[in-house]
Amino acid sequence: MTDMIKTCKEIIALTKNIQKHADMISKNCPDKRLVLSLGNSMEPMGMLSQQLNIIASVKAAASGKYNEQAEVEADEMLTINAQNLMKSVRDTVRASEACSVKMLSNPATNLQFKRRGR
Repeated sequence: MTDMIKTCKEIIALTKNIQKHADMISKNCPDKRLVLSLGNSMEPMGMLSQQLNIIASVKAAASGKYNEQAEVEADEMLTINAQNLMKSVRDTVRASEACSVKMLSNPATNLQFKRRGR
């Protein structure tokens, strides 16, 4: 398995983790407008990660069986799909942050957004 395909699989796993946390945040956010915004930003993540998984699987199965032009096109498709997925992830993280700020201003919720240290 090439490095690009391994990276795609890692991206898919991390995306599922982000979706799980964003879903938990959306369930605890008191502001319905922010919940709607978060839901809209999360929606394409599932489809895009599924597409990335399919493209990576096809590329892994067909690796070396086709001409170099087909390999380049498959790499381009993987890259474009991964870029679109990362845009959706970025939008989801921003919307999650907005929800968590609203939750922090509401003392009734115990869930807090904490940025991990590096």
